[in-house]
Amino acid sequence: MRLLKLRVDGLTLFKNKRLELDFIATDRVSRDEEGNVSDVTQLAGGSAVYTQNVIGIVGVNAAGKTTVLNLVRFVLGYMSGNYVMRQFATGANLMGKLEDRMTISCAFYEKGSYYLIESQLKAAAKRGDSTRMVEGSLVAPLVFEDEWLWACPARMSRKAILDIDQLKSDSTLLLKRNGGAGDEHVLNDAQRTFLGDDMSIVSIITGRKSVPVEYPERSLPLVSLPTPVVQAFDSSVEYLNWNNENQVFHLKFKNEDAERVVNAAVATAMLSNGTVVGAEFVDRAIGALKSGGYLIVDEIETGLNRSLVGTIIELFASPVTNPHGATLLFSTHFSELLDVLRRKDNVIVLVRNESFETEVIKYSDRIVRIENKKSDVIINNVIKGSMPKYPDVRAMRNYVRERVNG
Repeated sequence: MRLLKLRVDGLTLFKNKRLELDFIATDRVSRDEEGNVSDVTQLAGGSAVYTQNVIGIVGVNAAGKTTVLNLVRFVLGYMSGNYVMRQFATGANLMGKLEDRMTISCAFYEKGSYYLIESQLKAAAKRGDSTRMVEGSLVAPLVFEDEWLWACPARMSRKAILDIDQLKSDSTLLLKRNGGAGDEHVLNDAQRTFLGDDMSIVSIITGRKSVPVEYPERSLPLVSLPTPVVQAFDSSVEYLNWNNENQVFHLKFKNEDAERVVNAAVATAMLSNGTVVGAEFVDRAIGALKSGGYLIVDEIETGLNRSLVGTIIELFASPVTNPHGATLLFSTHFSELLDVLRRKDNVIVLVRNESFETEVIKYSDRIVRIENKKSDVIINNVIKGSMPKYPDVRAMRNYVRERVNG
């Protein structure tokens, strides 16, 4: 299953309470002298549609970068045939303030065909302990209230995919979650047998086939890590092998005669933060690259050398290491990392307007010239709202000066 277009309505943070994201190439796709394409992957059957291998998100603080990533992960979860997330908690799962109901529309590609699904979700009725405190934050379950599934035309253009409303009118309705007994499109009893209110009807098309969605937790993976991976982040490590039976690591440094046999907590303490983060990052990247899945990383620069981040991004950009069209979706506070991306249509800029609403802007919609350094465009606030306001920064500096010298 490949996600092509996502639209979410009911998000208080965003302008008009709507988030839209494209996962396909909208600019021209070029080939090298050998006919190879980098940065994007063509859908099967000679399609004119290419999915992005790498998508970078940048924006000011509190614009919703983490919220966007978690919404994508949430959608990919149930689009893969898994159960909808039953709770929202703090930290990595935070999805921001939601309306009582939200509508999620997804154009996707599965087994040679294009589909569109629209799902209406609502907060479940509060009964018993269905609404409770988790890590000091009130959370509530979401359930599917209604859904519609369409089959899209066999030949699809990029333009058609980008307009959800037009695509809906050009497609053929296949299934409805609810409706009258005489409606041929409504789910029958057999289809409802294993479909609770926490599972999307999309599973009837995808066959509940899981699409791996990797999300690094920045912890040392409990696996033996190949020497080239470990030494890319710490050349002093000779090997780092995991003994699953005894639940210990065998850690050997080059300048020591004997290996150390330590548990995961001690091994994590002995290695640098960059080594731990990088090792897990590459381990999860391999999983996504092998399966053609998704790797979602918030603040990709955390704990890593910039050149190594660029190397990992290139693993997804290159068809040599990404033959199955896996997608890396990341956010960053360092706009310089965007200069690694060769395309303009895979950079998303989140800006906040005067009403403190977040607007989602595709870089290529505002910047025509490809020779511009993306970092210069962002840092110089060419896309208005992509950097903190100077009066706010000046006011903070004046406050600090007064506190220090007062």
